[in-house]
Amino acid sequence: METPLSFAVYFLYFICGVTVLGLILLLALKLRHIAADKQEKTCLEKYKDYFIYLQAYGEEEERLKLPPGNLTRREKQIIQKKLFELLERFTGIHRQKLIVLCVDMGLEELDLNRMNSWWKWTKIDAAFNLGMMRSGKAVEGLLHLLKKSDFDSTIFIIARAIAKCARSEKDLRQMVELLAAHRKNCHQLIVDILGDSHLDTGPLLVSFLKEEDADLIKIGLIGLSSHAQPNMDPILHALVDSADKEVRIKVVKLLCRDVRYLTAKNVNLFMTHPDWELRSIMAKAIGALGLSQYIPLLKRAVKDPHWWVAHNSTNSLAQLQVEGFMALCAIMEEEKDSRVREMAHQVIQKELERGKHNLVDLDQQISYNQKLYFYQKWNRKSMKTVHALEK
Repeated sequence: METPLSFAVYFLYFICGVTVLGLILLLALKLRHIAADKQEKTCLEKYKDYFIYLQAYGEEEERLKLPPGNLTRREKQIIQKKLFELLERFTGIHRQKLIVLCVDMGLEELDLNRMNSWWKWTKIDAAFNLGMMRSGKAVEGLLHLLKKSDFDSTIFIIARAIAKCARSEKDLRQMVELLAAHRKNCHQLIVDILGDSHLDTGPLLVSFLKEEDADLIKIGLIGLSSHAQPNMDPILHALVDSADKEVRIKVVKLLCRDVRYLTAKNVNLFMTHPDWELRSIMAKAIGALGLSQYIPLLKRAVKDPHWWVAHNSTNSLAQLQVEGFMALCAIMEEEKDSRVREMAHQVIQKELERGKHNLVDLDQQISYNQKLYFYQKWNRKSMKTVHALEK
């Protein structure tokens, strides 16, 4: 009959066995890694002159020559890794010749076959390689792989490969729609992936704004913030009334980047909009773009119930040169709300301190002296009022 002690001994043997097996496995992996490193160094040393040739003759008209000798599969993969480094360094005809060399070496065909592997990570590695080689042949397979993949970090590797390999706007659209279908908040990343394409993505981004899918609209708006397109006014203005608040915010941010969109009608509309985010964006843009004609609007907005709107309004007044500074002093004199006066006072002090240490030319000196004069004038008037009240 087995006792609890014998069970404990068996369990101890089991733990020791598992530990020894784990150590053996780790040792085997380390030895394999060392061997692979040694093989890679040997291969790179063997073809060192060939890599120099690739860098020196990349601009020549003739096709790049294949590496000398019969390459093993492992040697091809090591050379492929080096070719990818060169592909990232070079552009234009030099890059195109390296891509053709990858095809001539059979590297494209090798990874196209690996895309049919039953193991997920082999497919992902192959997708990455095909993207680096800008393989037009791989697009259909990559789109199919993306469609069948669950949402995890690997789908962005596949998507980036598609962007690099894309033959037309249609390929990029399919890729974006497949990513957007997951309904995850990754719009900025999708735009970044589109930037890897050699195609002009401007028309595609504009087309997204005409879709009913809010995620596609957001992708289009984010993309257009760095890929400005002409004649966007009608489309953007239509989206200001979108039912999706995030869309409304992104549209106004985009409109506020260009002074041509900021007509009196638009400025008044956004400064009185029910969404405090839109009021805040507009208040900040007035100062950033130097629109002094809207100082009266900012003076009213410093009393906005939302802190960010009031904060951006006071800071924008400080950016509008002497006129804006005078408006801040007027707020200090006229406003009864202590919260508003305190906010204006903080901005005034900050602006005077900044101006004191930024007197690099005559215009800045004149501007600082004018601001200081108006502040001291207001301060004297304020002190007289205080004394009168005390009496």
